[in-house]
This record gives sequence, C-alpha cells and structure tokens, in this order.
Amino acid sequence: MHAVSAGEVVAAVPILKELRVRLPDFRILFSVITPAGHEMAAQQAAPFVDAIFYFPFDLPWVARRVARTIRPQAFVSLESELWPNVLHALKQQGAATVMVNGRISERNFRRARRMGSLAGWVLSHVDRLLMQSEGDAERVRALGGGHLDPRRVAVLGNSKFDQEITPLSAAEIQALRTELKLPEAAPVFVAGSTRSPEEEAQVLEAYNRMRARFPDLCLIMAPRHIQRAEEVVAAARATGLAPVRRTHLAEAGAPVRQIVLDTIGELAKVYAVATFAFVGNSFPPVVKGGGQNILQPLAHGKPVLFGPRTATIRSEAALAIEAGVGFRVEDGKALAAEGIRLLENPAERQAIEARALALMAANRGVSARYAEAVAELAQTVP
Repeated sequence: MHAVSAGEVVAAVPILKELRVRLPDFRILFSVITPAGHEMAAQQAAPFVDAIFYFPFDLPWVARRVARTIRPQAFVSLESELWPNVLHALKQQGAATVMVNGRISERNFRRARRMGSLAGWVLSHVDRLLMQSEGDAERVRALGGGHLDPRRVAVLGNSKFDQEITPLSAAEIQALRTELKLPEAAPVFVAGSTRSPEEEAQVLEAYNRMRARFPDLCLIMAPRHIQRAEEVVAAARATGLAPVRRTHLAEAGAPVRQIVLDTIGELAKVYAVATFAFVGNSFPPVVKGGGQNILQPLAHGKPVLFGPRTATIRSEAALAIEAGVGFRVEDGKALAAEGIRLLENPAERQAIEARALALMAANRGVSARYAEAVAELAQTVP
C-alpha cells in the first residue's frame, strides 16, 4: 500500500487495520513519499504492517527493479497516487492493482485531460478504482475513456471517517488543558495544519480581532510542517503575542495563552480542547487544491471553519456544511466574525457537537469495504 504523506497515512491506517484481519498470512508493506508521512506511518501504521519504506523514483529501470524485488500480489494506492512506470512494472509482474479512497479534483481532472490518451493508458493499469464520491467516479470514468471498463469503478466513501479518534471525557480534556498550561475555563481557538505565512497572517489577524471581544481567548496554532514552528512563533510575536512552542512548555510559567504545536501526531487530540477550530491550507496560497483534515475536530464535536479553497476535501466539506457543523469563511475578517458568533452562542456550539458526532457515526465503516475489495483481489493472484 502506498500513501504520499501524513494526511494519506491517516486515511490508510483504518484500511490497513482491516486488511491485517482479512489477510493474516500476507506480508503488508507500506510506502510513503515525505518525511512527515514516514514519521506518521511509524506512529500509526506500524502495528499493521511488516515494513515501511520510501516510494521509489518513478523511472522505468527503478520501477522494474522494485517490482522484481518485492513481487507483490497486490498494489494499493491511496487517493490520487498514480505513478505510470511503477504501475506498468507491477502489471507486467502480474500484480493486482487498486486505488482506494480515490479522488480526482477538478484541477487535476483538467490537467489530466490535457494529457489526452496517456491518462487513459495509466488508468488502464488499475484493476479497481474505488472512489470517495460519485463526482470522483464520473471524472475518473471520463479520463479513462475507451481504455477503462466503467465496471472497474465504484464509489465506497471516505476512509478518513474511520480514524480512531475517541472523544475525550471531561476529565481527560481538563487533564490535557492542564498539561498545555491553558488558563482555567478560557475559550480556545485551534488553528490546525496552516501551510503558508499568508494564511497564518490571516489567522493571527482573526485571533486579535476575536481577542478584542473575548480577552481570555487562547490560541493554539499547528503549522502543517513542524519545521516552520519557529517561523510561526516569530510571526505571532510580531503581532504582540507571546507564544510558546509545545516542546518548550515545561520551562514556561502558567498560564500560557498562545501555543505553537511543534509535534507530529498530536493535533487530532489537541482539537479536544478547542471551543472551535480552523483547518488550514484553505486560505490562498494553497497546496494541491486546498484543504486539510476537517474530520479530526468534528470527531470531538467541534465547529470547524475553513477557507474558500478546499478542492482536496470537497466531499468532507460539503457534508460538514450540509450538516451545519462546518463553515466556510472567505478571509481573516470573516473568520473572526464567525468565531465571535460561535463564542457568543454556547447553545449553538452544543447543538453542533451533537450533529458533528452524528455525522461521524453515520459515515463510519468505509474502511472495511475497502479492505474487503483489496483482500478479494489479492487472493486471486497466485
């Protein structure tokens, strides 16, 4: 199974867990591309796999060597990962190939259309294309054209709903607040997975606007890449704040009102202390169409706000908006206004909590269906 980075690893883990049950005698190997993906895989995927390694360069001679070395019975790619040379080498080796949690954004669809028949040739090397939504399925069918049997395409849903994020009890939330040295009972704004200085400037502007109305409001910022933590600290200080890095909290005096999260794998839990959350890579400039994991705060029953650019999470965003638990905001000023509205309405936040938890429960079980399809394919290959 292959997942590009940390976000895709999160989507892969519940599928891997189900696969391990269905294929107890198989060796499961897991590849990633980024260091963040490798670290997340070591944390979350390791119990379910036999090895974790970096995906090979997609060059013909490299792909052939890897295919000969591993000789997999099945290759599973996550979301939109389609590497032509690797797929071609694997099919020549006799492996079954399947895409799970598949998605094709409008932007990637337009790019792929410009490739002409090459896109269809690549897709012809995938035995099953199991997609998140009907829109994704329609786009992949269109790209496949005459190369793709439409019966290979099916819609199964989004495996990220199966993340193992258990809402914390009141006592656990209080313990986490104490660990983070947050002031007693103060509201908390968590801005997760921010990806650019421009986006963080809008978040900081929004926080300072909200703090003018709610002086006790605390801020936890979590840059998508932790190596940018000191850059975020400097940006916050430039606006008059006094942030502390998560890894430096032990030396800080309590209370701490602004924190920069510089750890991997902790954000999903930290959302539990939020009064409401903003999820980044959604104010421009964005990466890969925009959007990060909005399901993590929703799993704790938290209202989630996000910017206008959400191409990579469009299905989750649409479900959240329809359920009245997710809110799209155009810029920092609108983020502040929506945050103030939520802070002023505790009854609304309580209603959102119930709706968010119901939304998560209604969409679980997708990973088992993906694992069943993969296991069936793997067991057909001698």
